[in-house]
Parts: sequence; C-alpha cells; structure tokens
Amino acid sequence: MPWGCGTGPRGPNLAVVNIAAPRILILRTGHTDPTIRARHGDYDKWFTAAMEDLGCRFTLRHVPLDGMGSLAGFDGVLVTGTAAAVRDRAGWMRPLTAFLGERTEGGPPVLAVCFGAQLAADALGGIVERNPRGWEIGTVEVKLTAGGLEDPLFHGLPERLSVQATHEDHVAELPVDVIRLAGNSTAAVQAFAWGRRLRALQFHPEVDAATISSLVRLRRAVLEADARRQGALDAVTARAAVSAILTGIRASGHGRAILANWVNFFVRRTQA
Repeated sequence: MPWGCGTGPRGPNLAVVNIAAPRILILRTGHTDPTIRARHGDYDKWFTAAMEDLGCRFTLRHVPLDGMGSLAGFDGVLVTGTAAAVRDRAGWMRPLTAFLGERTEGGPPVLAVCFGAQLAADALGGIVERNPRGWEIGTVEVKLTAGGLEDPLFHGLPERLSVQATHEDHVAELPVDVIRLAGNSTAAVQAFAWGRRLRALQFHPEVDAATISSLVRLRRAVLEADARRQGALDAVTARAAVSAILTGIRASGHGRAILANWVNFFVRRTQA
C-alpha cells in the first residue's frame, strides 16, 4: 500500500493510504454573496480548489434544497459555512443537526467548518451564541491546545497557526466529552474533536487571502458598525480598524495543510 503525503511547513505529512481516490461529499449549507460567487466561486468551490492536489472525487449536495441524502459510498463528509445562524433553527438544519450529533464512531469522518462547526457543537450539547467580542474576520492567529498538538489534523504544523476567518457567532461552551483543539482571544473554541469521527473548525482552512479580502470589502459597512459597538470612538477610527484588517491579510499554507491532514489521516485511513 503506497504512502500519501500532504505538504506542511515542516515537510511531508506521511500516512499509509489506499490507492483509490477517496469520495468526498460536500454538504453545502447555503450560498455566498452573488458578488463573491462571481469572482471566487461558491462555498463548495473554495474546498475543491484548496484540495485540488489531494486526489479526491467530490460530490455536492445543497442541503437547504437537496437534504442530506444517503452517505453510502462516501469516504468523508465536509460541512461548509453559511450566512445562516444556528439560532435560526431553520427546518433544513434538523437532519444535519441529527447527523452531526450522532455519538457513534460509525460512518465516514466529518470535517465541519464555521457554521458547520457551530451546528456540530450545538448538536452535541454545546452552546452557540453571538460573540460579545464582535466579528472575527481576516487573517488571524490561533493557538493549538495540548490536545491539538497531538491530533493528526494538525500533524506537522506549528503551535501557532495563521488562518483565514469570518464569523460573528462562536461556540461559547463545548459539551463535556468534546476536546478543544485550538483557540484564541476572540474565540476560545477555534477547533474541536469528538472521537475519531468528527473534527470541527471555526476558522476557514479552505479560504484564501484573495477571497477573505473580498469578503472584508463586501462587509465593510457592517464591520465599521461593529467596530463602533466594540469601542471605536468615531467613524474615522472605525474605518481605520477595518482598513487594518485588510492590511493584515496574508496568504498562509496552514489551512491547506490541515485539509491534507484530514484526507490523509482520517479519510484515507477509513478506506484501508
């Protein structure tokens, strides 16, 4: 059986893999803004572009219209972000919530991102709410916990990661049997794990610097208003705060390395 590798900042991440191309189901939980979609593609395209070198085959389901469907034949499941909020309790969320809340090691491994991570935390008994610290958006630093440093999802990566983020809500409290893998001063829960089956990320490993820059510009008025709520003294200061976010955006390979680790250490291991 051959070795597969995803490249991280410390070199190749080696794992025994199956020769067959893994089948990944993308559960898209909404659409991004039309202007973003026209320039950068929709949520699913962000993943397929970031994972184009990993030898996967992708199938898309738009959950609000298509539902969950069968998971038979899939080696891994990705749950995307969306503009919706867990607190909306929309009807289409119910089957996805039930799936993410299954406390079983059976079935394909799951990687849930942003809204997906929040829905998973909620499904497992955690608390998700509006972050009192306001929006977290742009290139941010997250720090791995002791559990994160040991988790295969972050194999070969440093303790402090540079990643792209965009979210207003956060996981305020994790269920007792969930392991926190990463956090920062804005959102204490940036990544968590349940067993071998589920990994969840508040940040976006699939988003590149160009896309996050476009998202900041799109939301500039919202972010300036948020800066005022967070203590900016006037409109000039609020504009400067958002400009600083744009100036601070940087490309980073950490997100793609995380996706490679998920494929190599979770998806391909279940194929073996």
